[in-house]
Amino acid sequence: MSLQRVGLWLGVALFTAMLLLPAPEGLSPAGWRVAAVTVLIGCWWFTEAVPVTLTGSLPFLMLPLLGVTKPEAVAGQYMSPVLFLILGGSVLGLAFEKWNLHRRMALFVVSRSSAQPRALLLAIMSVTAFMSMWVNNSATTVMMLPIAMAALGAVVGTADDPATDVGRRNFAAAMILSVSFASNIGGFATPIGTPVNSIAMGILDRTYGIEISFAQWMAFGIPFTLIGIPVCWWILCRWIMPFNFSGGSREQVRAAIGDCGPLGTPERRVLGIVLLVAAAWVFLPLLDDHIIGLTDAGIAIAGALIICIIPSGARGPGAPARLLEWNDAKQAPWYLILLLGGGVALADSVVKSGLSAWLGTSLAAFSDLPLLPMLFGIALMCALITEAASNVATATIFMPIAAGLALGANYDPVLAALAAGMAANLGFANPAATSSNALVYSTGRIPITGMLKAGLLFDLAGAVLVALACLWIVPLLTLS
Repeated sequence: MSLQRVGLWLGVALFTAMLLLPAPEGLSPAGWRVAAVTVLIGCWWFTEAVPVTLTGSLPFLMLPLLGVTKPEAVAGQYMSPVLFLILGGSVLGLAFEKWNLHRRMALFVVSRSSAQPRALLLAIMSVTAFMSMWVNNSATTVMMLPIAMAALGAVVGTADDPATDVGRRNFAAAMILSVSFASNIGGFATPIGTPVNSIAMGILDRTYGIEISFAQWMAFGIPFTLIGIPVCWWILCRWIMPFNFSGGSREQVRAAIGDCGPLGTPERRVLGIVLLVAAAWVFLPLLDDHIIGLTDAGIAIAGALIICIIPSGARGPGAPARLLEWNDAKQAPWYLILLLGGGVALADSVVKSGLSAWLGTSLAAFSDLPLLPMLFGIALMCALITEAASNVATATIFMPIAAGLALGANYDPVLAALAAGMAANLGFANPAATSSNALVYSTGRIPITGMLKAGLLFDLAGAVLVALACLWIVPLLTLS
């Protein structure tokens, strides 16, 4: 029997059994019914028994049927402003990809870095992380993997040759694996870097009334990325996959990536719009005093509309009339309406039904820990769980539980919830943990033991960085 079928029927069986059993002492009947829905959704999400997007529609179906909340209240959760932020940002990312700006950026950085293997590895990781700040992790991996392979070929030729020494084979594995790792690390930096960031923001907004702006997220997301990239680089090239040899020349690497030619009119226009939108996100607190009603999500949608309206300026037969047309925009993750909305709706019910507070009280042992060890424990637990489970499911289910733990110890619940949400972006050791991991592993150049060791080490390091960011940086921000 397949894992999907097991997950399907296990979820149904557990859900039915929980509804037939009385609620545990101290938990309301509504909270127990929410727990049953959470178990059902968790089983289906973790095993992908039903497409994860459709599983996201279960809160809208089940919560009203069980008398937990009204349909219109659940439906309201499916149109969170954060959803428009991620959709608008995705449209901008599609334009960036369409006009090949990622290749131009990689060429710019690599041509100015040393061609020595360690420096080249760091340069590729830096470009990949920067791209992943604005473009979906999977799309970033798809875009950057051919660039990394071309640079690799310029330095070591073919790593498949049996005569290739261990150092060059290690470099090849590290270079390819770094694309996945760097794309996942870069996703931490901005709210649009990965859907989990948007889920975390939506849960904090709808459940705790804490609104995190684009700039505020970047205030702790960028330090994580700036520290995480060198740490990951050191783990790969100094510890797990060590290498030490002289590489090719800078000209060889540049030739392997390919010359993009002069910057054309479409590229200039896309770059200008993206920079304008990014500046508006960063300086929103100043703009908000003069433009009433302006939000991060509104800026994202405005940028998406502008990029679909402005003429491309491209010449020649078959040249697109606009910078981005509907056939391009259709590739944006519109499915997130159900996926993110379902996650936010479920988390909202977990808190309002009293389930998260009851779980926090039940796990009293964690309440005795100081704040930093508690945050680290929460982050590490979510990092390990997300190795085998959907990161969306991990964030949705464990953010309210983490907040309950913090409340039980008289700590700020936002810090614990944010630690759980950020740590759900980890999961570097399992090829199936993220689509980026699966893409690089499918090249056949990465030994599973190397990926496992490097991934678990960065899961541990990432949990430390998440805990420190939540402890030291988040309290300095004025969250409203």
